[in-house]
Amino acid sequence: MTTIKRLTDSCVHVVTDTSATLFDPGFHSFLSGEIDLDSIGEVTTVAITHEHGDHVHPDFVRWLIDRGKDVAVLSNQAVADLLAPHDIEVSTDTPDGFSVEDVLHGMIPNGSQPPNRAFTVDGVFTHPGDSREPSSTAPVLALPIIVPWDTAIGAVEFARRVRPAQVVPIHDFYMSESGRSWTRSLIKGILADDGIELLDLDWGDTATV
Repeated sequence: MTTIKRLTDSCVHVVTDTSATLFDPGFHSFLSGEIDLDSIGEVTTVAITHEHGDHVHPDFVRWLIDRGKDVAVLSNQAVADLLAPHDIEVSTDTPDGFSVEDVLHGMIPNGSQPPNRAFTVDGVFTHPGDSREPSSTAPVLALPIIVPWDTAIGAVEFARRVRPAQVVPIHDFYMSESGRSWTRSLIKGILADDGIELLDLDWGDTATV
């Protein structure tokens, strides 16, 4: 059994039978006040897909490390370099229970494409970060839906290509609550025709799969 809790934007807490992983602890979840951080629960691993602040906030990572016990931080070398001045050790290895795929971030308006590491935990849940390049997914895929580097059409096409059984919507911080709900409903109906279920999770919501 796996429990998935959305925080805000791309930050997701995934608890499987063997691990408790917090993906992409960005500044939105840490600073916005939208989420009670003490409600997160146990975290054994922090997995960070790339270096942008909406996916990694050093103070949030430090908070997670200090409140836990032997918390491992996983990412790529760019994030390791970013967090090194904060005395946060980052492993670029792939530990048991995880698989990774190194891809590129979707091209942002200034033309850059930072390195992006897609993570899969326990063969159950895949977080692609800010990329549509991953070649495969676990049965549950975190699906970025409102992004400056692509469109909702791109989100649907990505899901259709990798064929998860279910998707969790992420990357929607700058939308109102009604806007998030409407967008989830739209994409949910479209993907249902492809046999893909969208888990209708807003911020703070939890699902068990």
